[in-house]
Formats: sequence, structure tokens, C-alpha cells
Amino acid sequence: MKRLLLLLVLALFCVGANAQEVRAISGSQLIEVNAYVANLRASEVSARNAVSNANRLEHLLKEVQPAVYYLAGEVKTYGDNPTALYTNSSALNSISSAAFDRASIEIVTIHLSEPADLSRLLDLSVFSNFPNLKYIYIMSNQETTGTNISNLVRGNNASLGVFYKIDKGA
Repeated sequence: MKRLLLLLVLALFCVGANAQEVRAISGSQLIEVNAYVANLRASEVSARNAVSNANRLEHLLKEVQPAVYYLAGEVKTYGDNPTALYTNSSALNSISSAAFDRASIEIVTIHLSEPADLSRLLDLSVFSNFPNLKYIYIMSNQETTGTNISNLVRGNNASLGVFYKIDKGA
């Protein structure tokens, strides 16, 4: 009986530790996109997760998705039930008043393409009314560092995976 009780306590401890590890990966920590996917994959292996969030994220990043583009106050929607939103830092302040369906959006890509974008704060709390949002991808084609991008981010929800990529060729 003692062994059974000890085994039960150990199993519950391991499950709790795994849940904290997954939250830490998807929490407020801002890391490069490839490192984020690798950490997500590692947490799924250790948790023996049957549903692969890493595969879903890679699909969202690499495959063509139904999408909404919100730039300069203009909304353009391509496809039904868009899963992706593309925007830039100058459009974030007005995104809450933009007229598009937020219900199916799973990933938001914020482009930093102008030098001024590197001095504009990215208030992620504007995405609080996106019920299925899981990831925010910050993509810069300006010369910068991950630390500089991290310093721009405000209002990060711990349940969102936030990651970046610096690609001068983008």
C-alpha cells in the first residue's frame, strides 16, 4: 500500500512539473522562433503529448493560411475562417476597432519593416479579445537584436507563445 501511495504521489508530481514546463515555454519569455519550436517539441516528448502543438505551429508558419491583413487602417481578408492575422506595429493601436472576424485567428504576425518600428512599443493586450489566439510572431527585417525586440513588448499574456525572427532578407 505504501508503494502504491508513493507511486501515485510521484506520478502527480511529474504531471505537475510538466504542466509548469509547458506554461514556461508558452509564457512571457520571448525567444527566437526556431528555439521556441524546439522547446515546444521537447516539452511534448517529455509529456508524451499525443497532440503536437509544434506541428500545428509549423503548419501555421510555413503553409498558406486563410488570412486577414490589417495595415494602415485597411482590412483585407483572404479565405474563409482566417487563422492568421498579418499587421505591423503602426496598426496595433487601432486593431481593436478593425472590422474582421477574430474568432478563428490562431497566429498574429507583426512585421517590423521600418526603422521607426524599432522605437514603437508593441502592446499585446490589444489581442485580448481573440479567443483562439495561441501565438504572436514578431518578424523584423531591420538590424536589431532579440533583446531590443523584447524591450518593445508590453502587455504579454502568459498563455500566448510570443517569439521573433530577425531576417534582413524579409
